[in-house]
Amino acid sequence: MDWHILWSTFIIATFKFLFSGIPGAKLGVPFWEIVLSSGLGALCSAAFFFFLSEQVIRYFEKRRNKTNIVISRKRFKTNRVIIRIKQSFGILGITFFAPLFLSVPIGSIICAKFYGDNKSTFPLMAMWIGINSIVITLIWYGIFG
Repeated sequence: MDWHILWSTFIIATFKFLFSGIPGAKLGVPFWEIVLSSGLGALCSAAFFFFLSEQVIRYFEKRRNKTNIVISRKRFKTNRVIIRIKQSFGILGITFFAPLFLSVPIGSIICAKFYGDNKSTFPLMAMWIGINSIVITLIWYGIFG
């Protein structure tokens, strides 16, 4: 068991889940060790940011109201894309796409902002993280293995 590779996979998965399986795939670490390491890293980060996001959202709303920040065009377009995904796919789409393609912290905060009151939001995120961990690791092992 290569602890330094598993630890680096865990750390990478806490921020950018999509690329977390690359070190293990390139260095020939067993498949299930990388799946567990990247899945646990993403799940720990998702739990931390999902349950602390209420305070983060309140902080930024208070800050925005205090300073009257002007929203840039790029940020406005990004928000429109997120809203379109929310309207098209609902809770399943947000809990699947947000942590995978954005980053785990930002995706968790977005999930909490839109569906924080729904009790099934975090279990859905955990389920998708587990499934994505297997699929993404399979893809990286197919490319580099």
